[in-house]
This record gives sequence, structure tokens and C-alpha cells, in this order.
Amino acid sequence: MKLPLLLLFCICMTLHVIAKTSPVVVTTTSGKLHGTEQNGVMSFRGVRFGQSATGPLRWEPPVPFISAAVHNATTLAPSCIQQFPFATSAFTQSIFNNPPPASENEDCLFLNVWAPSADINEKKPVVFWLYGGGLGFGTASLPGYDGTSLAANQNIVVVTSNYRTNIFGFPGSSDLPITHNNLGFLDQELALEWVQLNIARFGGDPDKVTIMGQSAGAGSAGLAIVRDRIHTPFRAGVLLSGVPVSSSPIPSFSSFDGFANSVGCNQAPGLTRLNCLKKVPAATIRNFTNGPLSGAFGPVVDNVTAFTNPLERIRAGASAGVPIILGNMENDGTVFVVGVTNLTEFVEAQLPGTGVTADLLRSLYPGQNDASVIASSYRDFVFRCPDELWSAAVRGAGVSSVFRYTYGAVFEDLQIFPDAGAWHSSEIGPLFGNFNKSTATPVEVAWSTTFQTAIANFIKNPEVSPAVHWPKYITGPPAQTFAKLAYNGNVEPGNFVDPVASGSLVPLVL
Repeated sequence: MKLPLLLLFCICMTLHVIAKTSPVVVTTTSGKLHGTEQNGVMSFRGVRFGQSATGPLRWEPPVPFISAAVHNATTLAPSCIQQFPFATSAFTQSIFNNPPPASENEDCLFLNVWAPSADINEKKPVVFWLYGGGLGFGTASLPGYDGTSLAANQNIVVVTSNYRTNIFGFPGSSDLPITHNNLGFLDQELALEWVQLNIARFGGDPDKVTIMGQSAGAGSAGLAIVRDRIHTPFRAGVLLSGVPVSSSPIPSFSSFDGFANSVGCNQAPGLTRLNCLKKVPAATIRNFTNGPLSGAFGPVVDNVTAFTNPLERIRAGASAGVPIILGNMENDGTVFVVGVTNLTEFVEAQLPGTGVTADLLRSLYPGQNDASVIASSYRDFVFRCPDELWSAAVRGAGVSSVFRYTYGAVFEDLQIFPDAGAWHSSEIGPLFGNFNKSTATPVEVAWSTTFQTAIANFIKNPEVSPAVHWPKYITGPPAQTFAKLAYNGNVEPGNFVDPVASGSLVPLVL
């Protein structure tokens, strides 16, 4: 008698599991995608949107991938090949690439979609996510960017996309036309085009897309706003700890030239050298860029995807006048200055020729020791002050829906090094709802729901306040419209916003 009961129990449990996870098919320009549906969310992972950027297509603008074939979309695709600065590689990876993606590959133009499976004909708002990593590393294949929680809890469609980074995405090469150097930005644009063509088939509304990114992803989103278009493929932007700032109009090709010489392509810059470099194995390139002799690779001003002065384009009305949320972490600087304690040396390295001295900085941050002054001043001149300039420019260009914030939520289980505080990128776990449930406190769980809901409210309707007491931003110290989020342990929907004047948090000298 016991055996049949046990067998029946096993059969019921098996049927229960099968009922919770089901195959689902959506036809797109990338083919018939076979994904999965579980607990009310459809997921499609590893969707190819661009042809393999290898061989002849290495260092070329992305080519759309068009297919009518059946494609398995149940597994995250490889990361694009990443570069971690040699001297700080172990530390950087332990924070920003942990756990790492399953693999890296030069063939990496893939995206992922999570969508509520109920009411597929109801066109839902869409968020398009761009990862950070200084345009040198990062991937949409990190578990932390899984969109299940956002889709399920907020009834929105989530898209995350790979884009080429470092030498593969931003080579800085005189062998190429100047407009072919910012390939990572072109990858992002192609993925946005894919969203416009296909997202309605997942229940998303192509007219209600919000572009959202963090750090370099936020800077990328900011540049997408700055470019403007006749038909902008998004209606709003969320910029977390990053806006694009001024760049030199004169490109530097030294890092790429050094790489070419190191791999034996010693021809003069041009087509012959480029053809030689396209034959170098990707693994060889990665070994060099992650080694001690590599330079840094980043965008060049091409006046198509990147500009010398983004703020001037905004002020001149040449950018997309879309609503934005922008802001930074209370301790955005800590992760970048770990172990730096000599304030005089820091000022000489970071602010040469400005007239700013160590004593002046100490006076701007009373009551802080030198290590804290270093972290706070780094936060302000890299993140908070550019945000102030951006907010003023966007408001001055006639956009009324600007929501500015500073994020102060600190949780013990997220303190990855001493005095980390609300460190750079520690908002991503609460935002995506992907955090360690076994170590999180009830307050941390509540904050994730509150913060995620506020950002989703903006994605659903960027013209109104995303939360109680969060006003539209008005520039100038008298206006109390700078939203402090989750300071002093306030994490509930009715109390997590504390509006203050921007001048109370940003030293005006900076």
C-alpha cells in the first residue's frame, strides 16, 4: 500500500513542476524563439540580434541578424570579451564580476527578454537595460540582471542586451573611419531597433520604452538621449550613477597602436594592418588587453554617437527632450578609492592645476577624516556635480519631468569592504530584486520592493512623481526637490523620500 502512495506522490510532484515551467514560442525577426514560461513570466535568453562580429566583421558596425529558423532561447549567451585593468583585476572582478558569466566570446551580440505571460495583448511598458563596467567589461549575462522579479512584480517587459566593450567595442583605431570606432554604442542602437521591431510580440509597447543604465550604462543611456533622432526609440531615461561629460575632440590612437605592435602587425595604419589584426585570435587579444602592457580603450568623439560637449547639445535643444530620473549613491566614491588615504597626493592626481588644495577639501567636508574626504569629493566631482549640471541643462531645455535623487540605503550583508556604505552599484540588487535572501533582513526585503516599485512607476508613467514626496526637480539651492532615498532606515513607500535642497549636499566650490 505504501509504494503506490509514494508513487502517486512522486507523479503529482512531477506534474506540479511541469505545470510551473512550460515552453513558449514567440516569432521575431531573429526567428522562432523557444523560451520558457514559469510562474507568470516568460523568459527568452540568448536571443541573437546581431550577426557574429568576428573575422571580416570584427571592428565593423553591427549587422542585423534576420532569421526564420527555430532558436533555443533558454540559456544565457556568452559575455562579450571583457577587459579588467591589470593592477586591480582581482579586486574589480570580486565586486563587479562575481559570479562571472559562464563564458566570454567575441560572438556576443545577444539580448534577453522577460515578459509577464498574462494579458499578452495588453501592451505593457518596457525597460531596456544597459550594464556598467567602464565600457571595458560587463555583460547582460550576469545573474544580477535577471529580469524575472521586475517583470513579475511590476507588470513590465524587461530587456537586457550585450554590447561590445574595450578594444572590441571602442578600439580607438586610425585604421577605421572615425564613425566606426564607437562600435559598442552602435550595438546598443541595433538592440534598441530590435526592441522596436519585436517587443509587441512579447506584450510590450514600443511607444513606451524607457532606456535605463548604471555607471557606464547610464552614460551610454545619456549619450543616446543626447544624440536625438527623428523617431527616438524610447520615451524616458533612468540614469543611475553616470552621465556623459565633456571629451576631447582629438582622438588618441596610442593604445590601439601599442596593441598592433605587440601582436606583430607592424604595418602602417590602414587596411593592410587592419586585415592583419582581424586574423589575430580573440584569445590572444584578450590576453594582451588583460595584461600589464595594455592601454585603456574608450569612446572617441565622432559627432554621431559621442560629442565633445553633451551639455551644449542639451542646452541648444539638439537632444531628445525626454523625462529622466538621474542620481547617484551616497557613497559612490568608496569603491574607487579603496586604500587611498593621502589627501594631498589625491588632489594632485585628480585635480591638477585647479587651485584646489587638501586644506580646501577638508573645509568642505567638516568632521570627516582624510579617507572619507577623498571618497566624498570623488563622489561629488565624478557623479553628483555632473548630475547637477545635467539636471539644470535638461530643465533649461524645457523638460519638466526631471527627478533627481541620492541613494542612502545601507545594509550589513552588502558591505563588501570596510566603510563601503551605499557603494557604487549596490542599488542593482534591490532594483532587480536579485539579492541574497538568506542574509537579507526584512528591512532589506522591504526596501527592494519599495525601490523597484518607484522606478517601475516612472517607467509606466514618466510624467508624474514616481513616489510620494518625490517632486520634480527644480535647479537652485532654495528648492527642496533633491530626493534623498532610504536614508536613516526609511524604506516604506510613504517615508523613503526626503526632499532637500541640492546645495545642502553638494559643496558649491566643486
